[in-house]
Formats: sequence, C-alpha cells, structure tokens
Amino acid sequence: MAEVDLRLFIDAPPERVWEIISDLSGQERWMEDVACLDIVSEVKNGQGAVLDLTSQLFGLPLIHDVMEITKWDAPRELGVVHRGQFTGTAYFRLDSASGGTIFTWFEEFEPPLGPLGELGFALLVGPHLRRVWSKSMRNVKRLAEAGASETAAP
Repeated sequence: MAEVDLRLFIDAPPERVWEIISDLSGQERWMEDVACLDIVSEVKNGQGAVLDLTSQLFGLPLIHDVMEITKWDAPRELGVVHRGQFTGTAYFRLDSASGGTIFTWFEEFEPPLGPLGELGFALLVGPHLRRVWSKSMRNVKRLAEAGASETAAP
C-alpha cells in the first residue's frame, strides 16, 4: 500500500478553501496533473458524484481513474474512492487554524504491478506525485488567499 500525506497552511477560512476544492468540474484549474476530467454521474456535486479523469504522470497523460465522492462534509472533508489504474481512497481535509486553514491531502492506494509497482512508487512515482500535488496545493492557496483578500476588501 502506498501513501501520500501532505499539509499546507492557507491564509483563508475553510469555507473559502472549500469553494475551490469542492468545485469538481473546476478542479482542472488548480490540479496540476489533471489532463481531462468529466463528471459521469447524474450527481454533479457532492456525495455520489463520479468523475472519469486522465492524469499526467511525468508530463504524459498516462493514468486513467474513476473516482467516486464517498464523503462530503462541507466545509471540512471531501473523501473519494479510486477505481482506476490505482485503487484506494483519498481525502481533502480542512482544519481551522489561527488565521486560516490547514489543508491536508491524503492518498492511500494500491499501485498496479504488485511488488514492482510498490518499488516504482517508492523510488520514482511517490516523490513525483508529492512534488506535483504540493504544487496543486499551492495553487489552491493562491486562489483562496486572493479570493479571501477580495472578499475582505471594503
């Protein structure tokens, strides 16, 4: 089992961050690795929504994923189950902190190819995903902080 656990402080309230991360059809604007994203369920936002997406790995659109939203606890947590080439679970969690929000991105999944996939994840894929997803989180930070300052202006 492979894990990625990332955290970032954002100088904006959880409600503002939630607006960004919960906009499922708009995730391409902040997720660095999303090449194509379609919501394929009747539910378009919230628990039960199903997304079909292609993600880039090392700059190439290689990863097909089908994600179902399994938890929708606004403005605190959004959980998913992955049913594509990588299977597993993930969540975004927003915790109030002094002056803002702690944004946590946690993924736990089974890489394809068994032990070979685990080794590839440990040596190459994991470090790459941490870099890419950290950049995605910084995009959320930039968008949330810009929006927070816009709404705070007189």
